[in-house]
Parts: sequence; structure tokens; C-alpha cells
Amino acid sequence: MKKKNNSLLYKKRLAILDLCKKIVVKNGWNQNTFKLIAYHSNLSINQINVLFPRGYEDLLKFALDQINFKLENNFKKNSLIRQPLHKRIRTILISKINLMEKNKFFYKKTFFHLFLPKNSRLFLKKLYESVDLMWFIAGDRSTDFNFYSKRMILSGIYVRVLLCYFNNDDFSKVEQVLDESLNAVSKIPKYKEKFEIFKQNIPNFFKIIKSF
Repeated sequence: MKKKNNSLLYKKRLAILDLCKKIVVKNGWNQNTFKLIAYHSNLSINQINVLFPRGYEDLLKFALDQINFKLENNFKKNSLIRQPLHKRIRTILISKINLMEKNKFFYKKTFFHLFLPKNSRLFLKKLYESVDLMWFIAGDRSTDFNFYSKRMILSGIYVRVLLCYFNNDDFSKVEQVLDESLNAVSKIPKYKEKFEIFKQNIPNFFKIIKSF
């Protein structure tokens, strides 16, 4: 019985997310998001708050978790183990972008909302979750310094690719940026050299976040 209730609540959350996508495209993420959802549905704000207790931020997290959930499911029966590592990452990133394509403007609004300085902590948290999942799907099981270096490198690639994707409609350009990024990373020496590059570039990464 408990599973049925959980399933029902999950379906309600998905229904709200579907409606939210249309609202966010027009109005962005803000304190009025739940009011607009209530206005366009048969739910009250109190009912929406029960499903998303921490406000619209909970709904935003749910949206990003759902696309990661779909990405992971895409590769449960599709083993990438025979591909070289950089090709696995390329395949996974392209798959993630393809999942966003149907609701591209929703994810664009969400991405740039997270880029606001006040959302930097949430942005970094969800960014880490995304790249961590990508490496898991790719078969990475490292536990040493390389575990962190891989995720930091992929974070930079992922953000660069998304910026390109959200700002143009030519998918070949997105693939070009992705391939250039992966090619550049493949030439980076391991461990100490990587760490020096991180120290030089991470401050610039945070400056970009603060500028939005």
C-alpha cells in the first residue's frame, strides 16, 4: 500500500513538473512559480507545497534529478565498456543533450537561473551530481585523486558544451565544442600537471558564476 501511495505522489510530482516546464519558459524560476502552477491546475498552493516542501527550489531539483534518472536508464542495457573512455563520455554527453532537446528552453532557463550568484551552491551541487553520474555510467571506479580530477575536468567540459548548446541551434557546433574539449583534455598530463591547471582555472570558473 505504501508503494502505491509513493507511486501516486511521484506521478503527481511529474504532472506538476510537466506544467511547470511551460510556465518557466515564459516566466522563469521565481517566487510566483507555485502561484502560476496553481492557477493553471486544479491544485492549491498548499497541495503543491506538500509535494515540494522547500518551495520551487525543490521542484527545480526534481526536474534535474529526473533528467539524470532518464540518462542512467538509457544506458542500463547499453554497455559502453568496449568504447575508449573519451568516446564513452562523448556518447553520454550527447545523450544528455538529446534528452534536453524536447524542452530546450526550459533547461536553458533553469541553467541560467542556477548561474545567478545566489544559486551558486545549488549550481555546484547539481553540477557535481551530473558529472559524477556520467563517470559512473562510463564505468569509472577510481577512488584516488584521479576521482576528483576527472569530475573537475568534466565539469568544465559540461558547462562549456551547455553554454554552446543553449546559445545556438546548430548542433554541429555543439559537437565541435565537445570534441575540441575532449581532445584538449586528452593531451593534459596526469596528476601534478592536472592539479596545476585546476589551480589556475578554478578561480576563473567561479568568477564566471558570480558574473551572472
